[in-house]
Order: sequence, then structure tokens, then C-alpha cells
Amino acid sequence: MTQNGVVTKLLDQGMAEVAVERGTACGHCTGCGECVYGKRILVAAKNKIFAKPGDKVTLETETGVIVQAAVLVYLIPVAMLFLGYAIGALMKLGQGQCIVLSLVSCAIGAAIVTIVGRRHKKIDYEITGYSR
Repeated sequence: MTQNGVVTKLLDQGMAEVAVERGTACGHCTGCGECVYGKRILVAAKNKIFAKPGDKVTLETETGVIVQAAVLVYLIPVAMLFLGYAIGALMKLGQGQCIVLSLVSCAIGAAIVTIVGRRHKKIDYEITGYSR
């Protein structure tokens, strides 16, 4: 995945802090470690081109990590919702009880996402070039 940003400051060990516009697909996965639902996020990126503060740069990250985060955030709670309803139906519970069980299962799925998201590998950014 490629994004554009602006270098805000240089960090230790060949890293740079870059301000990046949050993408429309970005949610609250905590993958980048900085997102607080703002329009801009600050990320630490490997600065292999020795960009300086104020430079407009292009960042790249592995698409697979982004896809994993999306699956984690969206698919698990929805799957738990349906699983909860199916378990309630198999237990021959009433429709209202099945709905409650499915909502509880969805909440458990959201808790799983939160716990796993905190332990999930942080997204590694790399500055690959200058942008316009």
C-alpha cells in the first residue's frame, strides 16, 4: 500500500516521523499505533532516502498487514454475531433470546479484536521516494 505524507521530524536509528492523511478504509485497528480518529496520523518510517523535515514523501507498507487488520476488525465480530444466533437456534431458544445471544457473541468478537489488535504486529512504514 502506498501513501503520501510530509516528514515532520527526524528520529533516531534512520527513522523519520511522517504526517499521513488517514485513509477512508482506516478504522480503529491500532495497527499503526497512532490513530485517534483524526484526519492525520503520525507514523515512524524507515528513512532510507534521508528525507528532511518538510519534505513530501511516498510511504509504502505491506498490503498483507492492512488486509489482516481489516479482516480482524470487520469479519470477526460479524462472524460471531451469526455464530451466536446459530447456537441459540440449535439450542431451540426463542427468537428474542437468539438475538440477545448473537449480540453478546458480537461483543465477545469485538473484545477479541481489541485484545488481538493490541498485540498485533505494528505496521512497518518505509519512505520510498519523494512526492509532489
